[in-house]
Amino acid sequence: MALFTRRRIFMFLTVLLAVIFGEIITIKRSSYETKAVIIRVNFIVVLEIIIFAFSCMIWNRLEPLITRGTTGAIESNNTQTTESTTTTGLRKCKNSELDLSDDTNRNPNVTNEGNDTSRNSELTNSKKWSIWHVVLLTYLGTCHLSYLTNVFLISSEPHWISLFAYACLGSFIQLNTGLVSFKLISVLLNILNRAFALRCRISKKSGAFLALIYTLLISVFGLYTASQLPAIKNVAIPVKDLPSALEKLTIVQLSDIHLGPTVGLSKLRKIQELVNQQNPDVVVLTGDLVDSPVYKLKEAVEPLSAINSKYGKYFVTGNHEYYTGDVDNWFSVLESHGFRVLHNSHVLIPEEASDKEGQICLAGTDDVQAERLGYGDHKFDLDKAVSSCNTARPVILLAHQPIAAKRAVDSDYRIDLVLSGHTHGGQLFPLNIPAYLLNPYFAGLYQDQRRGSFVYVSQGTQYWGIPMRIFTSMEITKLTLYSIH
Repeated sequence: MALFTRRRIFMFLTVLLAVIFGEIITIKRSSYETKAVIIRVNFIVVLEIIIFAFSCMIWNRLEPLITRGTTGAIESNNTQTTESTTTTGLRKCKNSELDLSDDTNRNPNVTNEGNDTSRNSELTNSKKWSIWHVVLLTYLGTCHLSYLTNVFLISSEPHWISLFAYACLGSFIQLNTGLVSFKLISVLLNILNRAFALRCRISKKSGAFLALIYTLLISVFGLYTASQLPAIKNVAIPVKDLPSALEKLTIVQLSDIHLGPTVGLSKLRKIQELVNQQNPDVVVLTGDLVDSPVYKLKEAVEPLSAINSKYGKYFVTGNHEYYTGDVDNWFSVLESHGFRVLHNSHVLIPEEASDKEGQICLAGTDDVQAERLGYGDHKFDLDKAVSSCNTARPVILLAHQPIAAKRAVDSDYRIDLVLSGHTHGGQLFPLNIPAYLLNPYFAGLYQDQRRGSFVYVSQGTQYWGIPMRIFTSMEITKLTLYSIH
């Protein structure tokens, strides 16, 4: 059953181009809410096309094995039945006389032909369908439903259907990874066999079986890792001209919590408890807190009120806040929970200091996606955020994406430290490969050799959608500042 044909590829590309041009034409002319709907619909269409393409690969690789296995079992059963029928017929012929007036006895092949026809029909039907075909089709269909739960099943706590569908999507990625990997290994072995007269090989059946084993093991590992509490990651940052009163200032960074289909109120409450245990001087939330509008997740963010800090709590937007189409309402909700939104603005820490020389400038910018989406006056505006900061004092910038951090470090402004997130460290293998290639900073601490500025990229406090972490970790980052001269 060839599901992946040139005609379908052409259809996929046509739909994809139509979606892209549709977004370009309509998004600038629409309201914020309409823009959010357009973005969500476009993402769903593109994601479904990608999932369907890879579903075809899985079906084309596994369906013949299912059919062959079922057919083989039936053929074996039919062979035994035929042998038994033949033996029984011979015994009857030996023990009784043939009635020549009986058409069946004159032509004993009639009955056998009928049996053969029935068996062939059964064999043909088995090639078309089996219980394993149903299982495989259901599994692939569940993967297709995963992102749709963002639209229909969002509440303060994740729905089990959302968790199951996204878990299937995570295993789907791993299954494709396994199939491709073992196919490449098979090709490599064939090359080595020809070059060195070796006899090592992996058959299609063995490759598919190994891919299934890999998928099962790595998916369980990923689910277990994501179910754990985020680790407290301690990072020491040297800062030039740090006021003596702020020596060993602690900043707890949260990032990429992604309240939505698979992360909810209970997990945020545990995060809040872990943050308070650190006794932070400052708490910052560097974007991608939510994946839905306020009316769906207002209850889920209530633990934010219970987060304590000496010098305040601060928030900057990530790209997912803009995807909700409800940024202004989220600003109001966050402010009601004690967070100060740094909307291309800055504050001095501590704000009540009598000695203005004993302060640092904490600035924050809107996410770089805001301007592309045309969300009012929202945009990445570094000038507005830091231009009035005292250049004799340290400047710490909150900017969600590493690309924004790169722009800040390369600017003419004094930037001592940028705190970012967004990448999740790739979240799960093999997505960490493109995440590494597409971002100027990937995960962890970096220092710009030209200017000495530091950039820290969090791998995320939780995860987006898929409840898996494979070769990456969730973190609550505790940064301690110390002075250098």
